[in-house]
Amino acid sequence: MAGLLYKDFVSIGGKKLVALLSGLTVLFTVLRIAFPGTTDAAFFLVENEDGELINVLDTFFILGFSVFLIFLCSLLNGWVKKLVEGDEKTKIRGYLQALPLGRQTYIASKYVFLFASAYVFLSIAMCWNIIANAFCRKGVLSDALTMFNALVPSVIYVMLLSAALELPLFLTIGRARAMYIKTAIWLVIAFVLIGFLFFGDLEWISQHVNVFAFVRWYQNHQFAIAFVNILFPVITLLLYALSYRITCHFMARAE
Repeated sequence: MAGLLYKDFVSIGGKKLVALLSGLTVLFTVLRIAFPGTTDAAFFLVENEDGELINVLDTFFILGFSVFLIFLCSLLNGWVKKLVEGDEKTKIRGYLQALPLGRQTYIASKYVFLFASAYVFLSIAMCWNIIANAFCRKGVLSDALTMFNALVPSVIYVMLLSAALELPLFLTIGRARAMYIKTAIWLVIAFVLIGFLFFGDLEWISQHVNVFAFVRWYQNHQFAIAFVNILFPVITLLLYALSYRITCHFMARAE
């Protein structure tokens, strides 16, 4: 299986990606050390609605961390299509399945690769969060980063569940038809969001959905969040394993 995993690593441009993520992490660390939120320079301090002084630098680094997390999630979400597409274009899939390694090993390599990638991304995101929080001014923004530290694993697990839903489709019915289904689902979600923007209560959102409201919510529900963080990985692994079994079953029937 090691050869299959390396093949997938090459197909996503793994070496360039490692260099990019390493460079961004070093840059983020250097900038965070050079511009700490603990500075008391009046130019960077503003007062929030609760009368608490916050450092504008902290907000920039929290925004940067959020954008980076979205970037990692988008990578993981796009790799299902990219892995299958690469095999279809080179026609290597049929060749590999004819080898003694077997069909199940080929399928397992996709699941193992995405699971390992999710774990690496989770580790990198947690490192970014620790770096951002280490030089953050104590207060609501440091509380927000602490909240992110608890919620980031759940975000990665959700992306892993998304991969568990997509892999059976892409591996059994092919990339083209699977993309039609995926696009249709995203269009439905987009129409729902557009409808909410036109007819939803946007004023309520502007008043209640912000980082300070999330921090207060997190502080009031820490036990529930801790329980979810313990239970969610177990549920994710079980569903991920079930997805693998389903994919093997349907690919066997397709032959």
